[in-house]
Amino acid sequence: MIKHISIEGFVLSYLLLIVIIVLTRKEKLGIIKDIIVSFTRMSLQLFIAGFILLYIFKLNSILLTSSIFVLMVFFASRIVIDRTKVKLKHITLYLFLSISVSSLAVLSFMLIGIIKIKIFDSRYIIPLAGMIIGNSMNSIAIGIERFFSKAQDNKEEIEDFLCLGANGYEAFSKIRKDAFKSSMLPSLSSASGMGIVFLPGMMTGQILSGINPIESVNYQIVIVITIASSVAISNYIILRLLEKSTLNNKEQLII
Repeated sequence: MIKHISIEGFVLSYLLLIVIIVLTRKEKLGIIKDIIVSFTRMSLQLFIAGFILLYIFKLNSILLTSSIFVLMVFFASRIVIDRTKVKLKHITLYLFLSISVSSLAVLSFMLIGIIKIKIFDSRYIIPLAGMIIGNSMNSIAIGIERFFSKAQDNKEEIEDFLCLGANGYEAFSKIRKDAFKSSMLPSLSSASGMGIVFLPGMMTGQILSGINPIESVNYQIVIVITIASSVAISNYIILRLLEKSTLNNKEQLII
């Protein structure tokens, strides 16, 4: 059984923020306000999410859970746009499609084929969907940034390929591969360090709650592979869509 954190202990944890504030102030980074706002928002959002999840898990409604999934994907798409500052026609739709298709595919495979849940259970679906969507969101942001930075740097080379009769897939081949690889590196680095450098959050939480470490390992490995698969699928889809969006009907570059 997990040992509960007391109110006093919980409040005491916020004192650690003083360390961050002192160090950033010493280096004159000018982000003290951002630190306070970020951690205040985090605390409020998590508390609100916790209370909402209690209600959702109690209802265990397919319609409500599906609506939450759609909202998570939508907000993830908007966050990617805010991070990357991409101004491209239909970009929100492209992001929504890439994240939702990849997340739904691997989540369904995980729940039905691996975990084998026999009845609908929002207690499994929402937390797992959140991890999958969140990681896909972060990796897509990296992939998009690398795609457009490389496309701008190699604009003349792309146009040369197009002039020689290459299609979009061929002209963007080098850039697509570089962006795809960059988007996958965080997942690969994280997977490489698990078990030796650190224990991942979910596994740590399960161990603290009293679950057998081997059972926790099984879950963690499945989740890491599932997340990596979603990252790969979502980035492949968005990069292919971006290729088509940066060319007009005459196969001319428009960025």
